Amino acid sequence: MMKNFAFAVGIEDTFVIQTERGERPLDEYALTQHYEKWREDLDLARNSGSSMIRYGIPWHVVEETKGQYNWLWVDQVMDYFREHRELVPIIDLMHYGTPGWLKQEFLNPEYPEAVARFAGVFFQRYKDVTPYFTPLNEPYVNAEYCGLLGKWPPYQKGLKGFNQLMMQLGKGIIHTVEEVKSINPESIAVHVDATKKYYPPSTDDASLELERKRWSELSMYSWEMIQGKLSENKVLLPWIQEHGVTDEQLNWFSEHKIDLDIAGINFYPQFSVHQSEAASSGAHFPHVMGTANDLMDIIDRFLHRYNKPVFITETSYRGTEQERMDWLHESLDVLKKGREQGKPITGYTWFPFYDLVDWEYRTSGRTIEEEILPFGLYTLQSEGGQLLRIKNRVCTAFEEAVKSF
Repeated sequence: MMKNFAFAVGIEDTFVIQTERGERPLDEYALTQHYEKWREDLDLARNSGSSMIRYGIPWHVVEETKGQYNWLWVDQVMDYFREHRELVPIIDLMHYGTPGWLKQEFLNPEYPEAVARFAGVFFQRYKDVTPYFTPLNEPYVNAEYCGLLGKWPPYQKGLKGFNQLMMQLGKGIIHTVEEVKSINPESIAVHVDATKKYYPPSTDDASLELERKRWSELSMYSWEMIQGKLSENKVLLPWIQEHGVTDEQLNWFSEHKIDLDIAGINFYPQFSVHQSEAASSGAHFPHVMGTANDLMDIIDRFLHRYNKPVFITETSYRGTEQERMDWLHESLDVLKKGREQGKPITGYTWFPFYDLVDWEYRTSGRTIEEEILPFGLYTLQSEGGQLLRIKNRVCTAFEEAVKSF
């Protein structure tokens, strides 16, 4: 299916362009000047030794008006990939955000068919470029920001909102996979989502342990959903039914279930691991610093449950260059041991390739330069209105790891 092991990078491609509530548009390609510097960025990615790249398509730019497609910018990028076959893209068809014309965004009844139509038009045009695609990046985080927390449109809140979003996102994923595979039956879907590990409570508290199990299973929602397994999930099923999921919806996913090609695991040591604690308002799950062993525990959960190849589709560390290098080595060491044990771990992605602009830019009022977060193999440095890509020590360590892994 894929090379024995692939090193990859990814360019942050969050697009949330709705501004009805006075927010600023969050278009990472615009904020980081990738629309202008795309060739430089892809050259740098190739020079890093990466053989693959997670690469997003800005749906809101391509289909600014419903049913009218402008491929001018995308054509250039896809031609680059045709010319440089040594860098294979995993196409991110939907990362975050929808076009402006799709009112109510993900909750628009047309969303599942609209996103699948966009995917189909893309692959009809570029099916010779790559077989790899992600139908929707991080359904969990989409549903969290748009449905649970109300931070992004359509601004729903609570577990009922989360479930409403998930049902729509899941239908969009399945329709997208079916559409792409009807065009290229050999295409390979990399199903990417954020992952979570919740440590058990330190006290013998049955209600807290139940909440921990619920939130742990909630992090598996998207994979369970698209494979028609929600009805079999004894922890998750009663909880989501209590918060609005109907038998009709569950039956739809059972009838339209799809198989996993590759499970894409996104793991960040600062954000993916939680401790279970009791609080006056109920269960509380603060972040704790994760380790590479936590990452391997999550991998083992996927392998045990689904028995499918896994690809680390996002990992990195927000911090100093030394902290990032430490995480690079720690995470690769544990993956190497896992592969030596015969585990089907097929790839590793440093994401983002260069620093990103914090999502809080949308509402913070701060400048782009003030919102740059240090995650990347390349540092974004502002100079004369340009964001320069400055190679840092983490990139050198990454290049050495590619050669020695």
